[in-house]
Amino acid sequence: MCPALLALLACQPAEAPADAPAAGGTPVAADASTPNAAPTIPRTPSTPPRTFCIVAAVSDGDSFRCTDDRRVRLLLLDAPEMSQRPFGTRSRDALRRVLARGDTAWLEYDVQREDRYGRTLAHVWTAELGGTHLNLQQARDGWAVAVVFPPNVRHIEAVRAAVADARRARRGLWADGAFTCEPIAHKRGDC
Repeated sequence: MCPALLALLACQPAEAPADAPAAGGTPVAADASTPNAAPTIPRTPSTPPRTFCIVAAVSDGDSFRCTDDRRVRLLLLDAPEMSQRPFGTRSRDALRRVLARGDTAWLEYDVQREDRYGRTLAHVWTAELGGTHLNLQQARDGWAVAVVFPPNVRHIEAVRAAVADARRARRGLWADGAFTCEPIAHKRGDC
């Protein structure tokens, strides 16, 4: 898609249904001196519109299902597979703590809206947590690694920095030093 068309699409106003829940306040960046502060990315006039869904179930550390049967995959993250015990379970449980059944999930799209499996690809925000960017929170809390599938690259530098910070601080998957097989290597059977 040409850059001019992308810019035009990004500036289109969101048309939320009349029964859409309130989106909460404008997110404010987390204080870097507070390691567990809910990370957010400030919204600007060029931030893409959001749609919403109601959470039915969290599948793993980087995906969930909506009550309308949409499957949503958090962009830029790769969480451990459920078969990577105990890491898959821990990552899923971390996402469940901030995205529970019945919560409203606000979906912000990048360039490509679906993957080859028919899952909706999105940055996920919650109104219940005051506009927390869950992709970034999962990365900062150490429950996923960064993964990029262009053309979806919005927020990648923030996610990469959050993952690096979590590793340095030994949060989440890196807390005990036992997490050594990244999800993509596990899927290939390398470890």
